[in-house]
Amino acid sequence: MRIFSDIDNDGSADPAGVREQIRTNLSGVGATIALASARGGVGKSMLAVNIAAASAMKGRKVAIIDADLNSPSVAAMLGMKPQRRYPMIEGIEPVAGPHGLRLVSSDQLSGGEPPPISFVQDHDQIDGNGGEPIAPASNGPAELSYRGALSRMLAQSQFGNVDLLIIDLATGLDRLHALASMVALDGVVLLTHPSAQDTSAARQAMKIGRAIGAPIVGIVENMAGFNCDGCRAVRPLWPEGDLNGIAREAAVPILGRLAFEPRLADSTDRGVLFVREYGSTPTGKVLADIAGRIDAIVAARTRAVDTPAS
Repeated sequence: MRIFSDIDNDGSADPAGVREQIRTNLSGVGATIALASARGGVGKSMLAVNIAAASAMKGRKVAIIDADLNSPSVAAMLGMKPQRRYPMIEGIEPVAGPHGLRLVSSDQLSGGEPPPISFVQDHDQIDGNGGEPIAPASNGPAELSYRGALSRMLAQSQFGNVDLLIIDLATGLDRLHALASMVALDGVVLLTHPSAQDTSAARQAMKIGRAIGAPIVGIVENMAGFNCDGCRAVRPLWPEGDLNGIAREAAVPILGRLAFEPRLADSTDRGVLFVREYGSTPTGKVLADIAGRIDAIVAARTRAVDTPAS
């Protein structure tokens, strides 16, 4: 069993040193994008695998970190069943997936069969060396903080040269804060539902992202209505919040709206890429368009950074 941890303090680890180690390790990564949400159940992993696949199908080299440490699901959604596991003290070799995708997941962090990793709350149970795992007693779990596990995935994953790294974060803005403290993100994509509560949470997420220096480059609205039999238009699933107003207020584009699509849920359960099997459907085209818009935004930001000031 994986025990979720809210711990953010990893003892005596030097934050600047960890950040530099991550920067060096990811030097071959063209751009790093995080998928985040303030509330759960919005479909981040579904979006991660499909935009990654859509980019890879265009010839780009793409990698994914499944940073939902409690319940990693990206491998299953890609139809992958990783069998090899890697010791934490060594570099982490990504698992090869469809279309050349490279995946690192917390499933790979354990040094073999159970005992599993336990993401603990009690700081006294973490040693003072940057969240190093404590040797498990008999069949007990190796204990590691969330931040410690995430920093290792960033600092030791051997991605090599890739065009795009997508980090699928666990739910919660604290996870975005933890990530932004370790790696310079090229962009954050927020995923939300159209309900008033979710759009209000998206507004708060954009404020926090701006405050911590995590650039919000766009919003994706999932389950934005449904197509019923005989309907000529998409109908709402619930009373909608004012996402358009919030996006205008923050000057953040809405990258796309995904209607409820039963085949999308089915494809993730079967480990089949929706953009490959149903790419010609309206939802498949929206997903491909979102991937293309993310590519364009990242490219524009990269050009702006690389252009010397006059």
